[in-house]
Amino acid sequence: MSSGADRLELRHAVERHYDSLAFLYRLFWGEHVHHGLWPVRGGSPKDAQVRLVSHLAQRAGIAGGERVLDVGCGYGAAARWLAANHECCVIGITISRAQARQARRRNRRDGRDDAVAIIRGDAAALPVCERRFDIVWVIECLEHLAEKGEFIRRATRTLVPGGRLALCSWQDGGRGDGLVEAVCDAFLCPSLATAAEYRAWCETAGLEIRCQEDLTARVLDTWKVLVRRVSRPWARPLRWLVGHDVRRFVDGFPIIARAYETGAMTYGLLVARQPA
Repeated sequence: MSSGADRLELRHAVERHYDSLAFLYRLFWGEHVHHGLWPVRGGSPKDAQVRLVSHLAQRAGIAGGERVLDVGCGYGAAARWLAANHECCVIGITISRAQARQARRRNRRDGRDDAVAIIRGDAAALPVCERRFDIVWVIECLEHLAEKGEFIRRATRTLVPGGRLALCSWQDGGRGDGLVEAVCDAFLCPSLATAAEYRAWCETAGLEIRCQEDLTARVLDTWKVLVRRVSRPWARPLRWLVGHDVRRFVDGFPIIARAYETGAMTYGLLVARQPA
């Protein structure tokens, strides 16, 4: 178990990462800071990212009007999509000041202030609001947490009876060849969990597993696109205009692509339900 000092150091490192790289994230990812779900061929990166959000919403059984806690909400793109397409009322949490500021600005521009609230907070210290939310929504945030099982326990307590935890995450494929460790070093992840560990944590917290999917083959093109983008002539000078930490982050793009291709990493979706 990590110490309190280790957790605080990790929190500050993740916060600095997303604050200092806000420009690069929006340049290379757009407003959705997560993988895309790709069709057999073709399609744009943005369409693929929206497709992932839509797929998770469908698997979570979102019918309309749910109260959603979006943990690790980034620039609030998924929160606004849920509000626009399903009339959800969303509270988004991000550790980054830069992301929170830009998310609130975009909410105002899109007229979503009434449905989407963005607060700055630490997912590792998720405040417990007993039985408040229909959905706890987490796309690619738990990778940065040392105590993933503790997060799931806390998240479970925020769900109303029948509420669902809906998450997508980078996962350890169990090969043990060093690629997962290299990915964790590049992307500020203390560890990656296996699909079995996520399932066990949910069951220990009292949740019922509704569905669990391996989406690796359908998200892999995300990293192929990113590797191509950082290899373009206009992007190469950026490597020498930024610090070591940013170069290490960009150098991680082909590493994570290789980790997926070899099975060292997988990309998983899980939906679990609070019993009624």
